[in-house]
Amino acid sequence: MCITTQIWLVLPYCNRYRICIFHYNRLEVIKTPAYIQLADKITLLINKGVYRQGDKLPSLRSIHRENGISIGTALEAFRHLLDKGLITAHEKSGYFVSDTSSNALPLPAVLPATLSQHSIHIYELIQRVRKEGTGKDFISFANALPDHRLLPFNGIKRAIQETSRDASGAYLALEAAKGNRQLRQAIAKRAFTWGGSLHMDDVIVTNGTMEAITLCLRTVTQPGDTVLIQSPCYYGIMEALEYLGLKAVSIPSHPETGIALPQLESACDRLNIKACLLVSNFNNPDGASLSTAAKQYIAAFAAKRKMPVIEDDIYGDLFFGTRRPDTIKTYDKHGWVMLCSSFSKSLFPGFRMGWCAPGRFAYEVERFKSMNNIASCNFSQRTLQLLLHGGTYNRHLQQFRTALQKNMLKTLQLVEKHFPEGTRATKPQGGLVLWLELPQHINAAALQEAALEKNVALAPGEIFSATGQYKHYIRLSYCNLWSAKTEKALIKLGQLCQGFAAKLGA
Repeated sequence: MCITTQIWLVLPYCNRYRICIFHYNRLEVIKTPAYIQLADKITLLINKGVYRQGDKLPSLRSIHRENGISIGTALEAFRHLLDKGLITAHEKSGYFVSDTSSNALPLPAVLPATLSQHSIHIYELIQRVRKEGTGKDFISFANALPDHRLLPFNGIKRAIQETSRDASGAYLALEAAKGNRQLRQAIAKRAFTWGGSLHMDDVIVTNGTMEAITLCLRTVTQPGDTVLIQSPCYYGIMEALEYLGLKAVSIPSHPETGIALPQLESACDRLNIKACLLVSNFNNPDGASLSTAAKQYIAAFAAKRKMPVIEDDIYGDLFFGTRRPDTIKTYDKHGWVMLCSSFSKSLFPGFRMGWCAPGRFAYEVERFKSMNNIASCNFSQRTLQLLLHGGTYNRHLQQFRTALQKNMLKTLQLVEKHFPEGTRATKPQGGLVLWLELPQHINAAALQEAALEKNVALAPGEIFSATGQYKHYIRLSYCNLWSAKTEKALIKLGQLCQGFAAKLGA
């Protein structure tokens, strides 16, 4: 009998990771293409302000001469940056930083913390705003779900066909509560992209991230307990708290750096908090990401306090920077961090494929999963495993992230041009949504009603608060396939905001 073993290592290489797979008889190295490495370096320089809007970039020949990179590779890198909307090409003049690569709008204001416990009553409010327009001209910026036309349709179709061709019919059987073994192994291997270390037995497959979060909450809380969340917060998380009969204490999130750690510690000192539920990367709706130092601090804090931290990292793969961000789980040495994620935002929303790595609470989470719905769909799990194993997912992510970043920059450009004076906006480094603060006298719920009449949908800020804050904030998604129709709808929304501002400001 021949046994093949694999050891996965992550080695630093040019500010990126090289994933090395050691087989028993060979070494396979998966390298990032040279043009992507060069494009990432230029992106980093633009993000740091070394190259500013309108600045001319080094010529292809100078890059070739000074860096030893072929002109063809440099040209491919510039094409990649053109696709992302970060640079523009001027005939006979060279390449320049695009006017969409920077955002002149200030960041939305951070509302003050109250550090008080609240019962959640948000379901009815969400139902009132979950409205859709009608007609062929309808465009929604309300839902943070990728447009199906941006997804790898052919690759998914081939994986479905391959799964269905299994002559044994094994995909018809009921899968184990923990999930398909090969899929859990594939998910565990992906932990190296965020600097983590998981075994397949650490992973439990779920029906999307929300089931993962709900299972984790049920494991570490009882009805009436208090959970710490950030504000603004994804309304689905608050729905889960309401459903489980839990209270919430909210601490404010800065749109760039996330929660303030002293406020986290102060809340846990003053209140009987049973768990923290945090989004570490590209929080929905404000796009905030915690720094590596903050993630390390929270992991250590959780171990010291024996405080369960439920980490939602659903957007981690949708980064615009040079590499995939780490997680709080990356630094969890004692199993107090319960990592939750899914492929709903990045691959196929309708399949509802999520997972969690609940650390020391794995047995209890698996038990609740079994009681909740026995197991997730076997066929979907096998299809996802093929997409991960065959490389379809990674190839799709490269194209998808490029399209998202380009959409985000275009959306910001239109907001800056067509929305009323005083509008503030985030410039996230990943994810699917923008968070806008409108002039204070504009009521976002009323704006939403008026926008629906014009076949445009948005998400009012009030649904992202446990206490009814953010009444003049809105969330806009930028995950539609970009078209003249999308652009026209955004301009229409901006003009509507202008009308509200003029009417109410008079």
